[in-house]
Amino acid sequence: MANENEGVISSFFNSINRSSDNPNFDLDFNKILSEDSALSSFIDNNNILEESDYDSGNSISSDYPRSFLTHDGYLSLISAIKKYQSIKNNGEWPYTNPNLTFEFGDTHKSIPDIKKRLSITGDMIQGIGLDSVFDIFLKYGLIHFQKRHGLIANGEINTETLKAMNVSVDKRLSQLDRNKWRILNSISELKDKHIIVNIPSAELFAIKDGRIDLLSKVIVGKIDRPTPLIYSNIYEFNFYPYWHIPKSIIKKDVIKAVLADSDYLKNNNIRIFQDYSYQIEVDPKYLNWNSEEPAVYKFRQDPGDQNAMGFVKINFDNKHSVYLHDTPKKSLFNNVLRANSSGCVRIQNIDDLIIWILAEQDNWDMEKLNNIIQKQNTANVSLKDQMQIRITYLTAWAEKSGLVHFRRDIYKKDMIGLDA
Repeated sequence: MANENEGVISSFFNSINRSSDNPNFDLDFNKILSEDSALSSFIDNNNILEESDYDSGNSISSDYPRSFLTHDGYLSLISAIKKYQSIKNNGEWPYTNPNLTFEFGDTHKSIPDIKKRLSITGDMIQGIGLDSVFDIFLKYGLIHFQKRHGLIANGEINTETLKAMNVSVDKRLSQLDRNKWRILNSISELKDKHIIVNIPSAELFAIKDGRIDLLSKVIVGKIDRPTPLIYSNIYEFNFYPYWHIPKSIIKKDVIKAVLADSDYLKNNNIRIFQDYSYQIEVDPKYLNWNSEEPAVYKFRQDPGDQNAMGFVKINFDNKHSVYLHDTPKKSLFNNVLRANSSGCVRIQNIDDLIIWILAEQDNWDMEKLNNIIQKQNTANVSLKDQMQIRITYLTAWAEKSGLVHFRRDIYKKDMIGLDA
């Protein structure tokens, strides 16, 4: 029976996977099962579901994977608004105390409300499983909900998940409506091949002919150092660049770091110069680090493994001095909330993005890029055809399949004007 149940359950959430356009939206049953002994034991010891009780043919197939910044994406969001308006007309959804926590297998009077809440938005099938038990169907329903909301997708009932469930239908409708206009204002300006960085989801989308060719996690600006909204064109790559440290970062970060560690500059290959000619070097021991005096000078970090730009910086015109770049701090990409930069956008697996951008340039492939990386020589490459980039702010969008996504409004832009 265990093997039969595994097959049915695998079919159950594989159908959920197929309802999503997002290539990162994946519930790996075998991986989850191998890492979750309680779940594995539950499957082995319980007759969870008979084959006839679930028809995997009810899943919604999608045109995978499509960009949401298209006319179809706009229409999908209109459909989502109608769906959530219908939910409101039918009496909202139940609310649950966000301080409650349960373990897999627990029984509690609040669990039926949680299951109903997930069923209303299509994250699990209504009436499936044992009503008051934290069972396998609730676990997968939670994972599905968590992925749609950019939360840690662990299938746990926790405060973050319950708070997201408790956001009112009215607020979700307002969020959908706000993002409807953001999408509408964007789609007419986009070329066939372009790059989208979405700040709230901290993701980059490389798009060609309306399809997502490449999706990467990114690091965006901190709440107090937000990444700006930008519409521009990429014109150049700087391989193994120097980092010319902005005065704001010198004041906010570097001075504090030097006061905490007198070897900070040396250990990070940062040198100080008299001016932008970078000819006259300044000895840091003669500066007053208990003041803002050091910020008068020009700080530059040498190329190399410790350089904050990583091995490449991608330039596009903008008044904010913002750019895309690699990073030596790869572990930050493991975070769900990835607002850690000073405004620039750090890209995971940036070499894939470079090859995608340069695909139509002469004689560019991964071998040539790897050759540059191995030699570690500073080099600038101008694009023959500039690549359109849009840094946008979408806290909600919908897929053609009907799947609706929400993200944290990290910069609180949903609370201000429609042009935000």
